[in-house]
Amino acid sequence: MKKKLWALVLCAVFVCVLGVLGVLRHRTEAGVTRCLLIGCDRFVSMPGTEPASANNVETMEALLTDFLPEETSVIRQVNGPGTVAGFEQLVADAFRRAKDADTSLIYLSTHGLLQDGRMTLLLSDGTDEERLAPEDLRQTLDRVPGRKVLILDACHSGAVIGCGWDGENFFKDSNCRVLVSSGALEDSWFWNTEMDEYTGTGYFTAAMDRALRASDPEQIDPDAHGEVSLKELTARLRAIHGASTVYCWPEGSGEKLFGIPKDRKTGSRLQGVDFGQPAMDGDSVVLPIRFRAGESVRVMYQLVPGRNGRWDFEHAVRLPDREKTGLIRGLVSPGEKERKIRLTVPNLGEDGRALMQIITFTGDSLTPSVEAGTVIKAPD
Repeated sequence: MKKKLWALVLCAVFVCVLGVLGVLRHRTEAGVTRCLLIGCDRFVSMPGTEPASANNVETMEALLTDFLPEETSVIRQVNGPGTVAGFEQLVADAFRRAKDADTSLIYLSTHGLLQDGRMTLLLSDGTDEERLAPEDLRQTLDRVPGRKVLILDACHSGAVIGCGWDGENFFKDSNCRVLVSSGALEDSWFWNTEMDEYTGTGYFTAAMDRALRASDPEQIDPDAHGEVSLKELTARLRAIHGASTVYCWPEGSGEKLFGIPKDRKTGSRLQGVDFGQPAMDGDSVVLPIRFRAGESVRVMYQLVPGRNGRWDFEHAVRLPDREKTGLIRGLVSPGEKERKIRLTVPNLGEDGRALMQIITFTGDSLTPSVEAGTVIKAPD
């Protein structure tokens, strides 16, 4: 009896060992994913953005934890490095163990500068500050083996891949997938509020969070493969992020970027936001909007006129949703909603276009959060 028992124990141990070895072999073959998230808020030569970039990093960490494989590791760096050499060392340290089968993801939120036809990214810790040129960024990432993913939330970030102007694509022949928040000649906007020193984030990074968490399956994964490609993510971002133009490289890439977990955390505010095509009705422009409220929430529409090629947030107009709960206008009940926002052409601003954003408010302090946005132009 003892011999049989020992035989069963040994068999069980052997099976467990084989299982562990199988898992390890699968991970080795598939590679592992490592992420480096950098956010700069304190600058020497430019206005501070605190706490937008710090919150961007926090948002991205939560997003990558939920939508990348379980064994993904994340390193965060807020306010620093302040030098190009420091950036190179940080990248080298973060991806020291990278192999050809691995994926290394780098996210950077900072000021992007455009001067004399050249774009640079500002590295700063509040004391030291240097500019990182696209070619230096490319060379730094080239030293990392395997597949790379670069995500930039910065003004003029499209310049690194030649999008938004007739410039060089510094990543054209690299093993790097690139996603940028704006064209080469565009700003990448963020918001913060004096109500709470911890609130504020970049519109692009917030849109990434909404795209992956709050989109309906057919909006973010139209081929129903259970994963999100660079092409699919870019298309969804362009549909709900109007503050700037999102670009990617390679264009039209169907390669998997994120997975969609079965227990996806969709969030409880608004899901499935869809902007229809604006149409003229007399002297007004009518914008159809559809969304689904996951819970009772205050909803407001912010219209930001265009002026001199930029969004004039100082003269933005806010309109509460038409729904009324009790005495509170704009307090929306749970369920599917269809709206038609009517605007006069002069409201679109001097440029003949405006940014329409859906904003929700939660908590006792009514903290705002941008859910989605789109550009409205008067139809020809």
